[in-house]
Amino acid sequence: MPRIKKEDEFYTMLKELASLITDAAEEYNGIVCDFPGSMSRIPQMKVYESNADERVKAIMAKLYTSFITPIDREDISTLALAMDDVVDSMYGVAVRLDLFNMSDLRLEARQISELTVHAVNEMKNMIDHLPDYKKDRVVLEKAIEIGSVEDEGDTVYQQALRRLFSDEEDASGKYAVTWLRIFDRMELCLDACDRVAGIVRDIIMKDA
Repeated sequence: MPRIKKEDEFYTMLKELASLITDAAEEYNGIVCDFPGSMSRIPQMKVYESNADERVKAIMAKLYTSFITPIDREDISTLALAMDDVVDSMYGVAVRLDLFNMSDLRLEARQISELTVHAVNEMKNMIDHLPDYKKDRVVLEKAIEIGSVEDEGDTVYQQALRRLFSDEEDASGKYAVTWLRIFDRMELCLDACDRVAGIVRDIIMKDA
């Protein structure tokens, strides 16, 4: 019976981080889509943010003590930190919904948060296939798909601002400015996903 090759621990740790991020994205989307009735769920995003930080610290500690890594040390470090930024960005949106004392939900906020879930799920699939990135086309396909989702998010973001400032009589008013800041932060979530995809694309190209 052929011996099954054990997966490198770094890949396992990155997969676990990706799985945590998908859970965080589902919670984030629930908070946004159910807002303002979801206010009590906002602290849960801090739990996800803290857990992601701990997983990244564990990866960094493992890097410090490992002589051999499956891909460049710098790539592992950069990838883990970029993945952590996705959770940080989602947490930032949730906190601002609370701090800015928002009392309504804009249509585009729901759309962007749902796109974020899509991007994060693609990211998890990409990371799950990363151990075989030299042969598995799914890795690059998912990295490209994440970029497409981010592009779609840019379109929704532009529509959101266009409608926000056309609806608001006083475009400099508190309501418009506050939602502008929230939409900016929501766009950062998708940007963070695309940065993760970009790092993976670079890893693939190094071995092309």
